Amino acid sequence: AARASGRTTVLEGFTAWLESTELSATLSDPTRLGTWLIIPASQCVHIVGVAAVVVSTTILNLRMLGIGPARQSTARLSAHVMPWIWSALIVLFLTGVVQTIAEPARELPNAGFRTKMAMVIAAVAIAMVFENTLRKDPNYWERSPERRAGAKLLAGASLALWIGIVAAGRLIAYLGEGPAVNGPLAAH
Repeated sequence: AARASGRTTVLEGFTAWLESTELSATLSDPTRLGTWLIIPASQCVHIVGVAAVVVSTTILNLRMLGIGPARQSTARLSAHVMPWIWSALIVLFLTGVVQTIAEPARELPNAGFRTKMAMVIAAVAIAMVFENTLRKDPNYWERSPERRAGAKLLAGASLALWIGIVAAGRLIAYLGEGPAVNGPLAAH
């Protein structure tokens, strides 16, 4: 969509270009026999990936907050759940790319999508801080009251971000204007 001045932003130009590609046309056409299941299957896998990340990060964050039994060290729990988190994030990236290619005008300019992506970047950064810190020093977050407080702050922020990510992801279908939101594959 061009602005009133007749100029387009880089995002608008990229969105228009992506939408005009044969790959986008193929993925977004539910009448093509060979590809009609790609988007619904991608959405299902995306939902399972979200569940895997949210459950894994919640387990780790609750442990960092001191909620629940401490049957194992934080470092050991992190070593157990982080592979699930990273694997699920890869799946989410791949399925998200497929969905974005299929409906770039629905996704890219959407405030819910952009908010979700900003929160994903922040949540991934927090996960990287937790994991890298524990790799260098398995007891880092437990060595002092200040570090425990820092861990709790990061864990609370991570939980809030993942709740926000899920909410923003759902809102993509409802935010925006016109056919970009109400396209043929909109999840209402």
